[in-house]
Amino acid sequence: MTATPHPDAPLQWTLTGKHVLAMLFVFFGIIIAVSIVFTTLAVQSFRGEDIKQSYRQGVEYNETLADRAAQSDLGWRAAVNVTGDIDDRRLIVKVAGADDQGLNNLTITGRLRHPADQTLDRPLEFAVGPDGLARADISGLYGQWTVQAQARNADGQRQFRYDLNLR
Repeated sequence: MTATPHPDAPLQWTLTGKHVLAMLFVFFGIIIAVSIVFTTLAVQSFRGEDIKQSYRQGVEYNETLADRAAQSDLGWRAAVNVTGDIDDRRLIVKVAGADDQGLNNLTITGRLRHPADQTLDRPLEFAVGPDGLARADISGLYGQWTVQAQARNADGQRQFRYDLNLR
């Protein structure tokens, strides 16, 4: 005669090696899947390289230092100012020589760089007035920005950077 379990008796379940192996595969499978998803999203959203060919720029740093020394020898200085409110804002640049006199016949080119998202970077279009001041429209912008510009005439060129906090 065989014993039959009582209908109200709890079912007996035994943890076996197969169950433990299956739990390990599920646990590590979830960890690996989440890591792959997060890594893919991170690489697609921001590569971590803010400047194109940053390695090459590091290798050519001596040339950069020589360019800066040549610019320094010119004695040019750039002053940057912002006027107006958010709806009608102007960036004003004055480039002066060693004698503190404004330089004439300058061509100024540049761009505004956003510190966190290079897709927000925008070119600056300067118009040099008869007073020697270069003006660019930056209406509607707010937050942190970096002006990267270059002033050039027949005597030479000067690159400059200026951090802006537009409120």
